[in-house]
Amino acid sequence: MDFLVSGFAWIGAHEAVLSGIAATIVIVGVLFTPLGRGVRALIRRRRGDEPTAKAGGLPGLPVVSDRPSIAVLPFANLSNDPEREYLADGLTEDIITGLSRIKQFFVIARNSTFTYKGMAVDVQQVSRELGVRYVLEGSVRLRGDRIRVTAQLIDATTRGHAWAEQFDRPLREILDVDDEVTEAIVAALQPALRRAEAEHARRAAPGDLNAWALVNRAWVGVQSDLGSRETAESAIQACEEALRLDPDYALAHAVLGHARSLIDVFGADPAAAEAALASVRKGLALGPDDPLVHHCQAAVFGNLGRTPDAVRAWERALELDPNSAAARAGLGIAQVFSNRHDEALANIDLALRLSPRDPLTYHWLAHRALVFAAQARRAEALETAQDSVQRNGSRIGYAVLAGGLAWADRLEEAKAAYAEFARRTPDLDSEDLLKLLRNVAPDETSARAMHEAIMRAAGD
Repeated sequence: MDFLVSGFAWIGAHEAVLSGIAATIVIVGVLFTPLGRGVRALIRRRRGDEPTAKAGGLPGLPVVSDRPSIAVLPFANLSNDPEREYLADGLTEDIITGLSRIKQFFVIARNSTFTYKGMAVDVQQVSRELGVRYVLEGSVRLRGDRIRVTAQLIDATTRGHAWAEQFDRPLREILDVDDEVTEAIVAALQPALRRAEAEHARRAAPGDLNAWALVNRAWVGVQSDLGSRETAESAIQACEEALRLDPDYALAHAVLGHARSLIDVFGADPAAAEAALASVRKGLALGPDDPLVHHCQAAVFGNLGRTPDAVRAWERALELDPNSAAARAGLGIAQVFSNRHDEALANIDLALRLSPRDPLTYHWLAHRALVFAAQARRAEALETAQDSVQRNGSRIGYAVLAGGLAWADRLEEAKAAYAEFARRTPDLDSEDLLKLLRNVAPDETSARAMHEAIMRAAGD
C-alpha cells in the first residue's frame, strides 16, 4: 500500500491521527513542584503514593497533588422543591466517579467534598483545606417543565474560570439528564484542564519545570502547530529532557514516540519511524494500562500508515477510558480510512457530542464531510465541509469543499477552495489523491467521482 507512505501520509494519516490526539487529551495538565523534590517524589507519584504533608510541614496537612487536582463541590439545588435534592447530589457523585476514572486527575473523594454541602465557601479556602488547584461547582434548577444544570471549573490559585457550561433539558427527560450532563462535563473538563495547565506552564520559570511540565509543554506546542517540523523537534527535545529527570516516565516515552512519528511524516529523518515505534513500545512497557499511552500508540501507528493497528490501539484506549472524546474521534477517523463508514460516522458524531467545544471540532467535521462525499451525500458533504473550514481550515476540509462546490457547479468558489487545498499539499499529485480516495470510497466509481469533482475544481 504505497499510497499510505505518500498521499495518505500527506493527508489521511497525518490529519486523521492528529485530530484524535488533539482533542486533548493526551496531556491534560500539570501541577508544578520544585525540582529539588527529586526523583523519589516522581517515583511516589508514579506509584500513586501521594504524600499527606509537605516536607517539613505538619502531619496530615493536605498538599496540592502533582497531578491536576480537583474537588467537586455538591451541586446546589436551586429549585423550590427540596425533594429535588437527590438529583443534585446524584449528579455530583456521578461527576466525581467519572473524573476518578481518569488516571491523570487527583480527585477528592465524595466524603470530603460533601462536608461543604449547604455552605457558602470560598474556592481558595477549599483549595487550602483539600489541597487542590481546581474546584468544580454547579447548580440544578427546575423551571416549569425544564431542568437547567450549570457547572464551572475554577482555578483556585487565580480565581479564574477554566471552563463553564450550561445544560437545558425537558423535565420529562430527567432520567437522562444525569448521565448526559455527567458525560458532557467529564469530556469537556479534559481539554479545559489541558488549556489551563498550558497557561501555567508558559508562566513558569524554566528552572521550576519538572518532567510533567516538560511533557505538557511539548504536547501543547505540537498541537499549536501540527505541520511544523521545528515544533516536533522541540517536542522531542523537551521529552528527552523530561526523561533525564525521570527515565521511567511512561507518558514521556509515549509522547516522544508521537513527536518522532511526525518527523517521519515530514520525511526529515529516515530513522524516525523505527525510533517512534521504539519509544512508544517503551511507554507501553512502563504504562501498559494507561489510556494516554495507548492514545499515543494509536497516533504513531496512524502517522506511520498502519491503519489497522491504529484502529486496534484506539479501541484499547477507549476500553481504558470510555469517555475520551479524542480517542472516540481518533477511532472514527481511522475507520474512515478503513472504509467502515457507518462506524466512523457514529464515533465522530459521539465525539462531537462528548466535546462540542473541542478545539479540533473542525478536524472531526472535515472527516465527517469526507464520509458524506464518499457516500455521494453531496449536500451534506458540502454543508459539513463549509462548517469545518469556517472553524479552521485543513487539507481534508478544503479538498471536500472544493469537490462539493464543483458538484454544485459553483466553480469560482470551487477553484478558490482547491487553491487552499493545493497550498497545503504542494507535493501531492493527482494520482496520489486518487489512491487516497480509493481507500476511502466504497468502490472505484465513487472514488473516481470524488476525484473528478476535485480535479474539476482545480480546472483540470
